[in-house]
Amino acid sequence: MIYQTSIFKGLFYPHRSFFQLHKAEAVYGLNIRLFWLFFSSVVVFIISGSFGIGSHVLSPELARSSSLQYETLKSYFLIGRVILGLLYAGSIIFFIALFYWAFSDTFYKKFVIIQAFCLPILLAEQITYIVLAVFFDLPCFSSPLSLGIIAQHITKIDFFIYLFGSISFFKIWVTVVQYRGVRTLIMLSRMKSALLVISINLFFWALTAVLAFINFNTFL
Repeated sequence: MIYQTSIFKGLFYPHRSFFQLHKAEAVYGLNIRLFWLFFSSVVVFIISGSFGIGSHVLSPELARSSSLQYETLKSYFLIGRVILGLLYAGSIIFFIALFYWAFSDTFYKKFVIIQAFCLPILLAEQITYIVLAVFFDLPCFSSPLSLGIIAQHITKIDFFIYLFGSISFFKIWVTVVQYRGVRTLIMLSRMKSALLVISINLFFWALTAVLAFINFNTFL
């Protein structure tokens, strides 16, 4: 059976798509869709960078620089956003797929497809961060679509605020997509599939919180 990769069908008709993926002996159309996903990720991160999102680490250097140095640092910053967009897409699609593949006996490429379904959701989340930052001056962990606001009313511990701020409507959607895909491909029980998916996502949510918690200005 041949599986024709379709991001739209994977997101909105996951049961049928994952069943076909499970039975497939060959996969077509993945590379071109990966290209557009990586391209989209770079565009989103360039747009966020053009609004100055993420530039707070360089702010002290920018304030002390001459006009020429300012333009140079700005160019380096935008180049960094391009690299960050590529790394973001690569880690979501290829790196996380490795974790699920380690628990299976099927092809790695099939888990790459599952993660390819997840990336557009996470890029949509990045777009909401841009909107919140530009129009409402809100950081990502204060998104009304996440648990960050609730956490800010419960605790003053920054790590937990960042952690719960990482758990959003989009992340839950991704978790559901992964759960359906993993349960179909690995053929685990509902409980084991849920534990596997939640554990892996919790690890990356915690990692995101740690990176947000670190003050990188101290390293400059």
